[in-house]
Amino acid sequence: MATPPPSLFISSSSTLPVQRIAPTGGQGVPMPFSRLKTAILIASLGVATVAGATQAAADSTAVNPQNAQAASLRDGTLTTVAEYSDTRPGNITFTPDGRLIMSQQPLDAPALRVVEITQDGKRVPFPTLDWADGPEKGEVGIASIIGVHSDSQGVVWMLDMGSQDSAPKLVGWDTRSDSLKKVISLAGDSVLPISFLQDFVIDEQRGKIYIADMTFTAPASSMKPAFVVVDIASGKTRRVLQSDERLMPVEHDMVINGHLMAAKGDKNGEPKPWYLGLNAIAFDPADDVVYFGGVNGSEIYRLPAAELADDTATAAELARAITPYASKRPNDGFIFDTKRGGIIAGDAEHNALTFSSPEGMSVIAQDDERLRWPDGFAFAPDGSLYLTTNQLNAHPALNQGVDGSDKHYYLLKLTPAN
Repeated sequence: MATPPPSLFISSSSTLPVQRIAPTGGQGVPMPFSRLKTAILIASLGVATVAGATQAAADSTAVNPQNAQAASLRDGTLTTVAEYSDTRPGNITFTPDGRLIMSQQPLDAPALRVVEITQDGKRVPFPTLDWADGPEKGEVGIASIIGVHSDSQGVVWMLDMGSQDSAPKLVGWDTRSDSLKKVISLAGDSVLPISFLQDFVIDEQRGKIYIADMTFTAPASSMKPAFVVVDIASGKTRRVLQSDERLMPVEHDMVINGHLMAAKGDKNGEPKPWYLGLNAIAFDPADDVVYFGGVNGSEIYRLPAAELADDTATAAELARAITPYASKRPNDGFIFDTKRGGIIAGDAEHNALTFSSPEGMSVIAQDDERLRWPDGFAFAPDGSLYLTTNQLNAHPALNQGVDGSDKHYYLLKLTPAN
């Protein structure tokens, strides 16, 4: 692995406020969930949601690759594949044959929960219109989703966070036969009333899926983040490492483009900063390691997949298996780059992308327009890195009740120099 350029190295002791781990314990106030969990969260904060979206199947602003805006980078070229203005893009995944699947951010109450991106950047329902437009229409449907990943056999797994009328579940769709592979219910003790099942990774060797449950409630000390381990064959689930200090929120105030990431102020007008824990999750199958980190935190941790998959491992054994890996900046999603041997992550506070490894952390891209809140990441079959950016921090739920977005959301492609 090439050492990141020294001129771009960011010391882990760079100017960050003192970070404090929010203590565990306390009952918290579970957020009630309606048709979309997050829509009710917004309502509970006294802010407006985007309801009754009328998005058509191909309502994007597509970008002709010949006219795409590009910025020269030390590590390659950042190209705009498509720009959207109505609904924020969520996470993305590529099938082995190159099909690009994308979830749409549930905070925007999208008419289509999951879409496929065509060659010209348009969005069409995935896997079918009946599944994509939600359970309230037709016979089936995905209620609320962020996490989506394809396995090596072309089965696209979609993590439905559920709603008041629809239980959370994993939906596997076989893109080669264009048919439903499996639906796995996520219920019982593995899921809490405050669960926020936002992303996951697939361990094909063991037939497991590892879900990062951030949980969402207030105050931060009452969040109970955990991993949910799913056995694909049996459908059995178990919840592990709940409220481990490495999963808990870090009390670092995130200031993005001059605005504090916070909920709407109380009656005295004081905003309530958001401190969010376990969120980003990535898997390196070659090294057999799961990586994870919190939104507000500056540390990436590693956990051997063999330990996470072992249903005989005790809580103490699992906790001891977690070790620090590298530094990062406050972020949403990240991905493991197997070619370069490190984590590519967003830097939400500086509109940037970083590369992290035990050797250090470096900036590989910075763009104040297009890299506002990097969210989903996926490698294409040709090795190019695709990512979504969606100004999620400017949504009223995270921006003190005010919509600060200018409605420019992007699907981008980062092509390495070599």
